[in-house]
Amino acid sequence: MKRVIAIVLVALTACAVPPLWADVRLPSVLGDHMVLQQASTVTLWGWAYEGEKVVIETSWGEKGEAVADARGDWKAFVRTPKAAALDREPRREWIRFTVPNENSIQLKDILFGEVWLASGQSNMCMMLGPDFPEGHNGWYGDKFWKEESARMAHPAIRVFNVEKSAAPDPCADCKGVLPDHVLLPVDNAGLTRDLLTGWQVCSPESAPYVSAVAYYFAVMLQKRLNVPLGIVTSAVGGSRIQAWMSAGALGAVEGHGQEAIKVHRMGSCALYNGMIAPLLPMAFRGVIWYQGESNADSPPGDYARLLAALIADWRAGFGNPNLPFDLVQLANYGKPATGPEESKVALVREAQAQVASTVPGVGMAVAIDLGTPVIHPPNKRDVADRLARIALARTYGLAQVCEGPVYQGMTVVGPALRLRFRNGGEPLVAAEGELRGFEIAGADGKFAPAAARIDGECVIVSSPAVPAPVAARYAWATNPQGCNLYNKAGLPSSPFRTGATRP
Repeated sequence: MKRVIAIVLVALTACAVPPLWADVRLPSVLGDHMVLQQASTVTLWGWAYEGEKVVIETSWGEKGEAVADARGDWKAFVRTPKAAALDREPRREWIRFTVPNENSIQLKDILFGEVWLASGQSNMCMMLGPDFPEGHNGWYGDKFWKEESARMAHPAIRVFNVEKSAAPDPCADCKGVLPDHVLLPVDNAGLTRDLLTGWQVCSPESAPYVSAVAYYFAVMLQKRLNVPLGIVTSAVGGSRIQAWMSAGALGAVEGHGQEAIKVHRMGSCALYNGMIAPLLPMAFRGVIWYQGESNADSPPGDYARLLAALIADWRAGFGNPNLPFDLVQLANYGKPATGPEESKVALVREAQAQVASTVPGVGMAVAIDLGTPVIHPPNKRDVADRLARIALARTYGLAQVCEGPVYQGMTVVGPALRLRFRNGGEPLVAAEGELRGFEIAGADGKFAPAAARIDGECVIVSSPAVPAPVAARYAWATNPQGCNLYNKAGLPSSPFRTGATRP
């Protein structure tokens, strides 16, 4: 099997304070064509000369003032109205920032709607369009590219793609650029590009270079909510979770003392500093997160602690302790499993499920049936569909089945085990024939494939090789084959193992 490795070059850049000019200046993420979170208090910020007053006017009647501090920083807050439904042309708003007797900046074509942050590593980075030439990074576009390419014009979906940047200290600003010129360098393959900067309207020109997961997620939310959608994508292939955490948060996690943190390249805190810190004043409705492959070597339990700490860190940074955080559980990938195996990737999936079940406001989209032997599976539409289901049900309160069967507990019944499930409100089903993917073990901890059948909200598992079972597991491999426990809504069960006889 050809091994596919995504290599991302990230420059380590210093983050100096922006120049202290008398002229008012804005961060890149505040720009023409942006979407502001509807019906909320949003932060507007920037820089000017110390003591200068910045006057803010808006087309919807909100006004404000701010005075630059000794560092030249200023910040103001304005209320945004509820978004108008998209059954008619949305009204395009403007904001004017003025330093009297100096300069004025006016932002135009602003919409109110729902704004989400999309982050993680390469499976969040991967673009909608098949822009790589054959053999380049093993990415040939989304599985549904051909049909989607006919409907990429979504004028009320706006995208800001954060330029990849690692930094030793928290940055005040970042850049927005499409296509991702780090993933698409100018090289001998002829990948020259005219870069699109700042906020981009989703169009046939921009959409091919947008994160496929983020694109589909925005399209699906907009279809149900009927309001403008803004997506800020901040993701780097090959990145570990530690790179996305602040120094304070990482230092508080056991085994990651503050004194041991060394920021370098994509190492601890570097991507947080360069790609999250500049966004902290923004108002987001929620976060979607697809990361974990690069942490498959983490000690058992370590990833769960890190993920929970990252969520708390971002919620504190964005000033929203209840910020929805919906993650993708790792898809199956690698060499197809042919029998029981121990898997570090399975431990990451378990850690993700643990956080989703114990940290309030965290949802998990199961993707164990969407992968391929390569680490970058091409089906991002179904990943986004499962994320969108969670957001629609839990963040927006719409009637929507959003989870598959979830293991709840077990009972020993003679030579068999009865496994109980919360089924997401729909009956359990075995897709494509007999139920597969289960293993059981006795007191010796040696697992063997098990026969399985559905009994109401339970699954009965047994094996002649294990006459006295005490533990079970499901889809417990890096790339498990044939796992087919779903509910009638078509959502799969997450991989799991019972509490006893854990290796």
